[in-house]
Amino acid sequence: MDESSEYDEKALRDSAFRLLAMREQSRTELKRKLIQKQWPAEMVNRVVDELKQEGWQSDERFASSFIREKVGQKQGRLKIMAQATQQKGVATEIVEDVLESMEVDWFELCAELKQKKFGDEDPADEKEWSRQVRFLQQRGFTPEQIFACVNRPRR
Repeated sequence: MDESSEYDEKALRDSAFRLLAMREQSRTELKRKLIQKQWPAEMVNRVVDELKQEGWQSDERFASSFIREKVGQKQGRLKIMAQATQQKGVATEIVEDVLESMEVDWFELCAELKQKKFGDEDPADEKEWSRQVRFLQQRGFTPEQIFACVNRPRR
């Protein structure tokens, strides 16, 4: 390895550390950001692998931090799962393990969000019921969780 490539790799490591210092990054996210900064993909892969082996980058830590943030925003399991795996590139197994270890009461979270957004009253009519159900679906809650907290209007 010549001196200039050693220098480049050090600069790349510094760039990666700056990103990791701001917040946890998934492996996929870190690689994408570094490649967007015009670093060669081969060098990025090598440096990110080293950072993972040294414990500086961890998809498990990232997933834990990311999921805690999303639960705090009252997002449902389905939406969190999709964001973490599809957008952030974290393996499904890692996300599942973190979700299980957190022991979130999704029914309670759904009910809290429904109450915060729509109050304690049951929907007055089918149109309002549909609006509430759609809102909770978009936030990533399952039909079972939604129907447990949104009562259908009486006819």
